[in-house]
Amino acid sequence: MKIAAIFPGYGSQFVGMGKELYDKSRLVQEHFEQAASCLDINFVKLCFASSDVEIARMGNAFTSLFLVSSSIFDLLKSEGIEVDAVAGYNVGQYAALHAAGSLSLPDGLYMLNKFVSLYEELLAKNGFAFSLISGISAEQLQAFCKKVSTKKKFVGIALYESDSEHVIAGDAKAVEAVGKEVVNLEGTTEQIGPEVGLHSLLMGDVEKTFTPYLEKVDFKDATTMLLCNVNGKKIKIGKRLQECALAWITLPVLWSQIVGQLKNYDVIVQIGPGTQLRDMIQKRYPNKKMIAINNRADIEKLKTMLGLHKEAVEK
Repeated sequence: MKIAAIFPGYGSQFVGMGKELYDKSRLVQEHFEQAASCLDINFVKLCFASSDVEIARMGNAFTSLFLVSSSIFDLLKSEGIEVDAVAGYNVGQYAALHAAGSLSLPDGLYMLNKFVSLYEELLAKNGFAFSLISGISAEQLQAFCKKVSTKKKFVGIALYESDSEHVIAGDAKAVEAVGKEVVNLEGTTEQIGPEVGLHSLLMGDVEKTFTPYLEKVDFKDATTMLLCNVNGKKIKIGKRLQECALAWITLPVLWSQIVGQLKNYDVIVQIGPGTQLRDMIQKRYPNKKMIAINNRADIEKLKTMLGLHKEAVEK
């Protein structure tokens, strides 16, 4: 039985995520303590007793999602649950890198915290906009982006979510112009926040500044295959995983391609807050075995699904 683990991105965070597992697991508690020491953030308060507004701030959401998802994965691993491949939805790729055995918890927190600070500096200096486009093909949307883009006012597809749903990002006026073309073709457009990322050469300055920090990180050869969400390749070599982490800044996220590869796995497990990612993929593969892990009961359901013993030593 082949198992794929998928990790959610921004939008899945909520106050209270992971609390039951934190209360019952010393391993999860140790992860939270380590994270607090790394970034001087009270993650217990942030994840369990803050507000929707506070936890939705980009820096808080990115790091807390990484922490909760990584903690749940490590708990599953400690109880004998192994997977054959991992993949992350957008920023969830950082948790996937950790789950692959390549990226340590402190390094992941360190990089995400630095990335957000650089990205927010870029956003403050530029008039970018982000829109979710539905109802047209990627080819049609690419043509519209090419039509309205100039050297000074670029717009491109930042995230390929499905055959008919994508996110575009770039100069605000260019994004608006593409939106008009989409509506004329009877598609729909919805303005969204910057958390999805620009994922284009507009992020060149961020990539240039971020690279020295990323190069200090030891990306180990993976013990589990990672499906890289910017090129769709299956990667285990540490250097290639490092390159994938850097490419994520300036290349579009090919999530629809990753979902296509999930057809090769018998069980798909969302590891991280909520059920949104599982629900999204369930629509594509309604007959596949899928589960989202949010609490102790979910872990026991997964063990039953995999034919493992329910009894486990609590870590």
